[in-house]
Amino acid sequence: MAILSSRNYDRNALGNVLKQVVDAVNLGNIGGPTGVTGPTGPTGGSTGAAGPTGNTGATGPTGYGALTGITGYTGPSGAVGNTGPTGNTGATGAAGNTGPAGTGAGLTGPTGAAGVSTTGYTGPGVAATGPTGVTGPTGPIGVAGPTGATGPTGASGTTAIVIIPPSSDPTTAGQVWNNAGVLTVSAG
Repeated sequence: MAILSSRNYDRNALGNVLKQVVDAVNLGNIGGPTGVTGPTGPTGGSTGAAGPTGNTGATGPTGYGALTGITGYTGPSGAVGNTGPTGNTGATGAAGNTGPAGTGAGLTGPTGAAGVSTTGYTGPGVAATGPTGVTGPTGPIGVAGPTGATGPTGASGTTAIVIIPPSSDPTTAGQVWNNAGVLTVSAG
């Protein structure tokens, strides 16, 4: 059975054609038929002349190798799906470690302006008198002197009469009484 040869295969028959090609390759029946054998030449004397060489048979058609199938059409793109809901926000990560303290030394500030030195006023020429010093401690008491001789006895004195007036009016005419520190003569 001849295999269909075409430059524009029917897509519905392409599978059958490929199967026929594969079967033919597997059977080894690829190549043209053997040519016709030429006639034997007449016998000559002892050796007849060689008959002419028969014509070479026509080369059979080239067998079909495995054909590559036609690439199918790309299907249309599917519809774009709806956007999914936004996921929950993740938990806040732990605070990072505090970085090491900087080792760079600060810049030295500018040198201040030189101070202006002024000479103080000259003090007065006359020195003031200082305060009186503290009085020194009293010296120790000297040794008591000897007792003097007894003096002569004086003359005898007059005997005095001491009167203590009453502190209330005695109601006796002419008698003195102590009226709150004032001596008063009672009128009786």
